[in-house]
Amino acid sequence: MPDDAPSLDLATLKALEEANLNGFPSERSVVDGAWLARLSPGNPARRVNSLNVMDPLDGRDARQRLAEMQVLFARNGVPFHLRHTPLTPPELVEIADTEGWTRTGETDVWVLEQTDLTAGAIAADGSDGIRPVDLETFITAFGTIGGTREEAVTILALQRLAEALGRVAVKRLTFLAEDEEGAPLGVVLAVAERGMLGIYDLAVRPDARRQGLGARLVTRCLAEGAARGCRLAWLQVTAENAVARALYRRIGFRPGYGYHYRLPQEAAGMVSKTLQQRPETERGTG
Repeated sequence: MPDDAPSLDLATLKALEEANLNGFPSERSVVDGAWLARLSPGNPARRVNSLNVMDPLDGRDARQRLAEMQVLFARNGVPFHLRHTPLTPPELVEIADTEGWTRTGETDVWVLEQTDLTAGAIAADGSDGIRPVDLETFITAFGTIGGTREEAVTILALQRLAEALGRVAVKRLTFLAEDEEGAPLGVVLAVAERGMLGIYDLAVRPDARRQGLGARLVTRCLAEGAARGCRLAWLQVTAENAVARALYRRIGFRPGYGYHYRLPQEAAGMVSKTLQQRPETERGTG
């Protein structure tokens, strides 16, 4: 389980949460003060189907606003998830705890500061065998490799991913590594804005893993970020992904803060029913 207690100051933490919203936009959104409902019907990813609150002091009328948000999610056919971060108001946390909401999706946000970020800049000349590609090429290679998990590379999931990434308004960076025959070995996506670099969707072909390619792909992103003046890099890694956590730790990333999702019992039942009705290859909430 990740440590939810942040090691970052509140301003930096909020800036990273905003960067996450910009780096992976939802299809629809509804704003109520600091409460942001992210809705992407048909997309299995929880990060674009959850309630995010950006100010721990905005807990006024929490129960009424929460009920309205739950109706909104139901109207859009999306199971309700509260994305619990250090910015979540204590009034919301108390409701979730009192009512016994399910806790799932334990994840850490890890960060890397400027001094370590610029150290990787020597790889930006392309001598690492990694090249920038357009979004279509990235999506095709991501699917060919097998993505980050099986349910991420169904036809529908790839379509939804392409649509979400196509909505990114800030600087998007996509990179590809290939073997000698030109077949994809690995891909990575990064988003740069306001001096920060977010790294997403690192995927390496199964037969090419544990050979340093993942580290080289991340290093290439860091180099490109440094070249664009980024002072902080960040990424998200789930609690159970021990291989990725070891990789990021070797590169120099450290935990910044943790988050998880909270689901009311009726929403947890809706998620379970949906998973049971899907073909096995399409299961998972992302």
